[in-house]
Amino acid sequence: MLNLDTVKTQAVADQTRQTFAAMDTALLDAAQLTTAFIAAAQGSGLTASESQRILQRIHEGAGKIIEGRSDMIRATALLTRCLEHSQIAVTAVGCPLGMDAPAQDETPRHLTLVA
Repeated sequence: MLNLDTVKTQAVADQTRQTFAAMDTALLDAAQLTTAFIAAAQGSGLTASESQRILQRIHEGAGKIIEGRSDMIRATALLTRCLEHSQIAVTAVGCPLGMDAPAQDETPRHLTLVA
């Protein structure tokens, strides 16, 4: 059995939620950049080839954010597995994916992930 510090474990769970929020914000920003670029490129004189290269790079950057988010989901599954092998209940730190909106009845909510 793992002997995890409850305060440090909660800090990891909180930081995991913050990381997902930051990744989602970055992805949203990349999507907004795409639309802003398309609007700016229209009538600008950019050739189709030039605008295509720029769009491709923006798209590849967004793809890397999505890939990183997928990696974080797998890391979260491993963190959850550590909790399952410790003295701390999986529900004690909340859902690492941020899906545990405050409940009226304060019932702990969690998501069990499988890597």
